[in-house]
This record gives sequence, C-alpha cells and structure tokens, in this order.
Amino acid sequence: MSSENVTNSDATSVEAPSSGGGGIRRLIKVSAVIGILLILLLLVAALAAALTAAETWAPFVRVFRDLFLLIILLESVLVIAALAILMLQAAGFLIMLKTEIKPILDNARETTRMSKATAQFINSNAVDPLIQIKSFLSGLLAFLRELIRIGSLVAPEDKSADPSDEPQAS
Repeated sequence: MSSENVTNSDATSVEAPSSGGGGIRRLIKVSAVIGILLILLLLVAALAAALTAAETWAPFVRVFRDLFLLIILLESVLVIAALAILMLQAAGFLIMLKTEIKPILDNARETTRMSKATAQFINSNAVDPLIQIKSFLSGLLAFLRELIRIGSLVAPEDKSADPSDEPQAS
C-alpha cells in the first residue's frame, strides 16, 4: 500500500510543475485560510472570555495580547529587513546596468559605426564603379543598336539602286 502512495505522490509531483506550480499555490492558499481562521477563532474566544468572566480570563487575555504584540513586532522586523534587501537588490541592479549594460551599448554603437563605414567603403569602391560601368555599357549598347538600325535603314536604299537587282528586258 505504501508503494501505491509513493507512485501516486510521484505522479502528482510530476504533474504539478507542468501546471505552473499549482501545488505550491494551493498550499499557500490553504495555509493562509487556516491561519486566518485560527486568528479569528482566538479573537472570538478572547472576546467571549472577556464578556463572561473578565477577572478570571484577564491574565490569559494579557498573555494572548503580549504574544500577539510580539508576533506583530517580529513581522515588522521582517518587513523592514525585506525592504532593506529590496533596496540592496535595486542598488545592485543599477550598478549592473552601469558596469555591464553600458559597455554592451558602447560596443553596439562602435559596431554600428563600423558597419556604416564599411557600407560607405563598399559603396564608393565597388558599387559606384559597377554602376558607372553598367551605365557606360548600357549607353554603348544603345549607341551600337542605333548604329545598326541606321545601317539597316541605309542598306536597303543602296540595294534598290543596284542595277543587278533590276529586271532585264528581253
């Protein structure tokens, strides 16, 4: 029977992380509800004791009050400690931003400048000359095409003037 419990608890522990920590959330909620109910029960018991027989229950109420004040004091100390830790963490984060993020940003700026300079170099030494050569060759090709067109227009006029092309009379 204990092996079945182990198997079932393993199955639930495997399922809990996949659900995003639902088991821990449920445990926290149940603990909070139990704590609140316990405090309410103690307050109702103290109120009933104070109303029924105040002198007999007065020492117990004083002890309960003192314990409650001690718990509140400890919680205040914990809250102050948590705030101090939070401030230290924020200071550490700001220091990290200065020491680690700033050099990364500077490096990114330098890389951007180098990329811009490389693009300008490639543009002036490779792209612009290729564009000029292509433009020159396109113009030359257009010029030669026009020369051939003019030549083809001129050539048929010369052939019609040739006496060998005329029909001979018989």
